[in-house]
Amino acid sequence: MLRECQLYRLLPSPRSNWNESQYQKNIVAWIGKHVDEFDAIYVDRADGLLSAIATKCAKWNKALVTRFSLEGEVEGVARSQQVSPVMAAEACRRTDGVVVPNAFAQRVLLSHGFDERKIIHIPDTVACSVPRDLDARNRAASALFEVSSDFVIPGRTDLLLHLGNADAKSLVIATRTVCDLLDQGASLRMWIINAGQGTQVVYDQIKSRGWHREILLFDAFDDLEELVAVADLAIVSNPDTTLQFSVPLMMNSELPMVIAESVESKNLHPETPLMKYYDSQESLQRQLTDWLVHRQQWLAEAMGLRASYRRHRPHQRSLDQWESLYRNLSSSSNSTRGRG
Repeated sequence: MLRECQLYRLLPSPRSNWNESQYQKNIVAWIGKHVDEFDAIYVDRADGLLSAIATKCAKWNKALVTRFSLEGEVEGVARSQQVSPVMAAEACRRTDGVVVPNAFAQRVLLSHGFDERKIIHIPDTVACSVPRDLDARNRAASALFEVSSDFVIPGRTDLLLHLGNADAKSLVIATRTVCDLLDQGASLRMWIINAGQGTQVVYDQIKSRGWHREILLFDAFDDLEELVAVADLAIVSNPDTTLQFSVPLMMNSELPMVIAESVESKNLHPETPLMKYYDSQESLQRQLTDWLVHRQQWLAEAMGLRASYRRHRPHQRSLDQWESLYRNLSSSSNSTRGRG
């Protein structure tokens, strides 16, 4: 069980071309066995798994809906199984509806001749937040230290956090900037969680600067709450893979952050000047220096950003849209079965 939902783990997990094929077969077989237990099928990503499920959906007579988005689409997918936007859009044609989180994804689908009537715009939303008061941070720090003594934060030291897959070039810019601040005497630690393929390049750069004990790289975490609780600032060099969950979670938790500027990150919450962006190593260094000097102002702005984000993107509105979508799809599916 996870957050009141029953989970089924189907092995093998998709780590290679062969494993991905076996994983898809296991998913399709499981759905076929349990197909009478539900009314609709949702696939979170438009990829090979969607195509495999769509092939069987006519036989199952179940409504099929998917999510189409260009950010984070390669997360956890074997390189040989990654699909282009064209292939993803083609897979979407065989569904009853496609959920897009933003106007950019919708434009891509329309540019490939997709039926506009089947597109449903539902913005990504994250309701949960992480307490970051002193007691919560102390509990989180103790829990992390019990996992590994590498998760230690010396007194009077600020912790920077980086989450999720990032290309080596973007991450090197972030770590090089932190190394420069450490050279200048700043009391910092940086934890890089689940950075992805470029970790060796990043580690070599950190070690050559002599800061490999202050900037540490870790494997993936299933739950980010303790990490968000203990951090003082997040650096987001990879908005394309973190905007669906990690960034909204940190925003809801009032964790100050600075985000690499991109079309996607600018569209996350364009209505406010409270978002902190950078577009180069120099601008990142200016942002981090400003944070070190004006800590309380950044905390106050993080609180304002959370309030503004929740006001402009209410979580309940998105939940209502999802509920309406599923009710309409299941109703349509049941009507079709009744006519048969």
